[in-house]
Amino acid sequence: MSDTGAKPLTDTLQGAEDSLFVHSEYRVVRIRFHSIKYIEGMREYVRIHVTDGNPVMTLLSMKALEEKLPSNMFMRVHRSYIVNINKIDIIERFRIVFDKNVYIPVGGQYKEAFQQFMEKNTLLIK
Repeated sequence: MSDTGAKPLTDTLQGAEDSLFVHSEYRVVRIRFHSIKYIEGMREYVRIHVTDGNPVMTLLSMKALEEKLPSNMFMRVHRSYIVNINKIDIIERFRIVFDKNVYIPVGGQYKEAFQQFMEKNTLLIK
């Protein structure tokens, strides 16, 4: 039996550095980290909202997904939301605004970490 150099599927799925693969509607879909705007938890499913297409639904827990995402790009801001901090354009009254009409609240247990992020990344004129 010759070695073709092909990796087993499980190695391929875990080996991506700029993306992740998820099961959605009988398919395996690759989602690049830079294309994720935010992730919405919906009981045992998550909906991954991306910049270049329709949201992707998959059977995952928020905790499991949060562990797979790079912490320098993503922040959990609510029990039901993880946001790509590079995609944040507007924050108003502890709500993150996407697409001018999607408001993501910052939950109580996440406010302190989010406030620290804001202080570190905000230029205020005194």
